[in-house]
Amino acid sequence: MSNRKSRCPVMVPNFAPAGQKPPTDLQEVYKSDLYDAFPEAFSGDREDQRSPSICKFLEGMYHGQKVCNLTEDDFKEILLNKCTGVPHRLVKDWINMKISVGEIYNRLYKLYGTDP
Repeated sequence: MSNRKSRCPVMVPNFAPAGQKPPTDLQEVYKSDLYDAFPEAFSGDREDQRSPSICKFLEGMYHGQKVCNLTEDDFKEILLNKCTGVPHRLVKDWINMKISVGEIYNRLYKLYGTDP
């Protein structure tokens, strides 16, 4: 049995109300600037020097959300697009299964966390 912690130590962010969106004509500009508030893409590959650790990635997602105050659906879109490879496929499946952000964080941490 693994000694790995079963819960991610990173807090799950709060979300804006579901109907809150920027004006339509600003959405594309808003979206391109928005991605800069979030961390580099997470690949899950420990050999990838550009990919942050899972804890740094989830912390960066938390802080990006504090700045941007997205709806949960918009946050999930950013989370999906900030993952590559296997993590991207997993997050996509979990989103389609209507898994909560907190549970997605926990699943990613269980798979990619390195804490004893």
